[in-house]
Amino acid sequence: MPRYRFANFSLSPRRRLLLRDGRELPLIPRYFDLLVFLIERRHEAVHRREIFDRVWNDVIVSDSALSQAIRTLRRALDDDPREPRFIRTVSRHGYQFVFANVVEESDTDGGVPRAPLAALVGRRLQQAAGSTPVQWASASVGSGIAGVLAGAAGGLLLATAPGSMAPFAVVPVLAAIGGVCGAIGGAGVGAGISVGEASTRSKRAAAIIVGAALGGAIVGAAVEWLGRWSLAALVGLTIDAGGGIEGLVIGAAAGAGYALAASHSRLRAAALMAACCGLGAFALTISGRPLVGGTLHAIARQAQGSQISLTPLARLLGEPEFGPVTRTLLGTGEGAVFGLGLALGLTRRTFSRTSHETVTAH
Repeated sequence: MPRYRFANFSLSPRRRLLLRDGRELPLIPRYFDLLVFLIERRHEAVHRREIFDRVWNDVIVSDSALSQAIRTLRRALDDDPREPRFIRTVSRHGYQFVFANVVEESDTDGGVPRAPLAALVGRRLQQAAGSTPVQWASASVGSGIAGVLAGAAGGLLLATAPGSMAPFAVVPVLAAIGGVCGAIGGAGVGAGISVGEASTRSKRAAAIIVGAALGGAIVGAAVEWLGRWSLAALVGLTIDAGGGIEGLVIGAAAGAGYALAASHSRLRAAALMAACCGLGAFALTISGRPLVGGTLHAIARQAQGSQISLTPLARLLGEPEFGPVTRTLLGTGEGAVFGLGLALGLTRRTFSRTSHETVTAH
């Protein structure tokens, strides 16, 4: 495998190093692979689909992921997209590495210093953590919208259920609660997926699952602590609210669904993630762990005058009170809706191909 020299840069695919004047420029693995791919195919313009098939062949990503990668490479190479020396945008097609004097040479040990392992790992994680903010935001928006719709539907059903005392004002309240919970959970799990996917080229599925689980657990634990403290301090309620464990399980399920969905279309990917998150939520509810609906019902039971008791919904399902059947069905639905929104957010196409390429070109 050759080493490539161009301008004052040296690129070693074998050692996975990009050097500028002998100093390493850290890149996350997929961005490094993209640069190598463009240089290998420098005599032609590479279509965007070929790039996705080569660099992101095992995961579902949006167009914004490629846009972010190109911007990062241009910053690393100090390249101006308006007058490119290295990476040119080919309108309605893709990209081409255009620097004319690329030298291929044997990739021997000489001339390529080894950076300390700890420094390499630290820089790689730092790059991974900041590499896909658009993807994280998309995950949060997608799951947040799903939470708003689910909360509004639940509120409407509750307000119209026979024997319910809940007014229609409960609809926007539950929609807001669902949206906030979905957006926060989506941000944590989406960030974990992005960092896990970006931080390694091997064992990607395991890294994605672990990253999503940790992201969900961290956010869930923070929300659990804040919720318990707020209820105790403001209204004197002590609620066995879920958070950390639930975030861990749902996050791991979302990560597994995302890893399994890599070779599928967007709708199939969404269905897979919804199914995995639904199964994770099902496992939590049958083990007695409360999700959003169960937590709201527990608050309603202790708070005098609360109008969000879910007992009327339970009666619609044949239970006299909010019991295991209602808790399981509601929790499984929550997990499935969260997974669906998260998947649609992570895999959405931010722009059409034409408009995206036009923006990048300018």
